[in-house]
Amino acid sequence: MAPTRAFDVVIWGATGFTGRLVAEHLARDYKTGVKWAIAGRSQERLEKLRLELSEQYGSELQEVPILIGDLKSQPSLDSIASQTTVMISTAGPFALYGTPVVDAAVRSGTHYVDITGEAPWVSKIIAAYHEEAAAKRVRIVPCCGFDSTPFDLGALLVIDHMRKQLGKQPAKVLNAVMGSKGGVSGGTIASGMNAISEMNSNPALKASARDVYSLVPEEAHGSDGEFWGVEWCPELGKYLAPFVMQVVNNRVVHRSNYLNKYDGGSSTLRYQEAVAAKSWLAAKSVQLGTLAVVGAMGQSWMHPLLKKLLPAPGEGPSRETMMTGYFKNRVVGWTKEEGGAQPSVVQAEVADPHRDGGYWGTSRMLLEAALCLALQQQELDASPEVLKGGVLTPASAMGIFLVERLRNAGQTFKILEGGASTA
Repeated sequence: MAPTRAFDVVIWGATGFTGRLVAEHLARDYKTGVKWAIAGRSQERLEKLRLELSEQYGSELQEVPILIGDLKSQPSLDSIASQTTVMISTAGPFALYGTPVVDAAVRSGTHYVDITGEAPWVSKIIAAYHEEAAAKRVRIVPCCGFDSTPFDLGALLVIDHMRKQLGKQPAKVLNAVMGSKGGVSGGTIASGMNAISEMNSNPALKASARDVYSLVPEEAHGSDGEFWGVEWCPELGKYLAPFVMQVVNNRVVHRSNYLNKYDGGSSTLRYQEAVAAKSWLAAKSVQLGTLAVVGAMGQSWMHPLLKKLLPAPGEGPSRETMMTGYFKNRVVGWTKEEGGAQPSVVQAEVADPHRDGGYWGTSRMLLEAALCLALQQQELDASPEVLKGGVLTPASAMGIFLVERLRNAGQTFKILEGGASTA
């Protein structure tokens, strides 16, 4: 990468639902203290966004540059990517619109973050760009929103404590959603429907997408799987039901395990995601509701009907819903032991008490990931705990550096008192 570029970050898709939120976080909390620009296809819409930001957060924001590009014009994307240290991509579905932006970033030696939750597309990006990005020391980091930052970094937080404080490797990690409030956008729904349609038309892709190891090489596959049942968790004193986002997050965590070698490269780590419920009946209700939603989304013939009932792309939850939303996760980790010894149990809390996870929270996670890559590059390059290039994960690209940024931005990442106990 060239030593100096015009911008620290550029928001591609800035006029979309999530892109506008990223721009708002920048305008409100960083103003012009960070070198940033907004980018997209429409000069008119970008100017309108810039005017709204300047009216709300300060006239100096009228100086924020506008960059114009088109997915059908690779030179225009290359021009944008070559001017910035980090490209923030918010325009999905990524299987339809994401690849040209990644291509421009890799070719231009530009770091990249996005909010995709489309694991099959990420698998394609790994196959196409990981080696080149690694050779160029360019960090391509998909899944930097609610899918999958708090889950990936939550697992890292617990495992890091095990390794550094206890001298142990992990056997299993559970990420349990203890509570949340928020909404869903049309863009998220469109991305999910597009991914399902692709899988339904491609049996090989469908089989791969169902594998929790779909983002790691075949030789690194273990015996872990998804959780779709109901079970009691004595460590939490709660029943567990399946969490729908496991279809993305567990793939990302297993890639982090592969890249960071949490389990020493043995591919034995077990990873589980769940929703915590007070009773068996409540957990069973969550399970049946989740299976019903997954089943409906899995039928391509139902998509036209669902599109009439659900938000359209560009639509999303109300501002009040986003601003009064929250999420709270509990992460539980069990150490690997020999000879039948009882494992130590480490618990952590990962939460955002002031933002919904999906949008106002996601946009902040995405922004802080981008700023971590842009402003802390020397620290990242000097650290032995993160990778220097490739198609990576939040935990393997930025690790505890990103945890600290998110803490400073108001999120909770903490090992619970006592740190560890015996199961």
